[in-house]
Amino acid sequence: MLIRTVIVDDHPITLIGMRALLNGYPKISIVGEAQDVSGLLELLERQPCDLLITDLMMPDSEQADGLRLIQQLRRRYPQLAIVVVTMLNNQALIGSLLKLGIQGLVSKRGLLNDLPKAINASAREPFLSGLFKKLLDLGVAEHGKPLLQLEQLSPREVEVLRLYGSGMTIGEIALHLNRSKQTISNQKTSAMRKLGLDSNAALYLYIQENGLT
Repeated sequence: MLIRTVIVDDHPITLIGMRALLNGYPKISIVGEAQDVSGLLELLERQPCDLLITDLMMPDSEQADGLRLIQQLRRRYPQLAIVVVTMLNNQALIGSLLKLGIQGLVSKRGLLNDLPKAINASAREPFLSGLFKKLLDLGVAEHGKPLLQLEQLSPREVEVLRLYGSGMTIGEIALHLNRSKQTISNQKTSAMRKLGLDSNAALYLYIQENGLT
């Protein structure tokens, strides 16, 4: 039985590479391609499929939106097998994706060898590229939980994170709290460092998972 597969990436060369790789597997039937989120959602509405292989970063999207996309797909298509292909390497992001029951998380650096393994995996035993396994094994985060928790932050740092999670910019937070932009930026950076978060995407995930929005 053929696995009806949709592939998604905003880089045409990556799509060509995935297509060429997957065409070598008789059980895979590529039934659609997309290069952005809207194109993917439109495609899925009219084209049934069994497997989605998608990049996490799309044009005009923040890194955190990649996680929201997977969450949205999980709600709409709970039976759809999802393999995420990404260059991102944040522990919190990896853990959050695993919680959503994806079938595989593949590094673009190891696409050739790892993508077929992810296709043969399952949500119960998802495949992770070696890079992602090493990151989880470091113990910096376990399923998206940083070593230091919210209680380790100062009240002012928590306040800044709450406002940042509400969608306010650094400048808007500074005006709201009557502090300088540099002070707010320093407090945000300090909080990220304490939590072991290395990007705004990871920070958004932490804020979301800890109910700070």
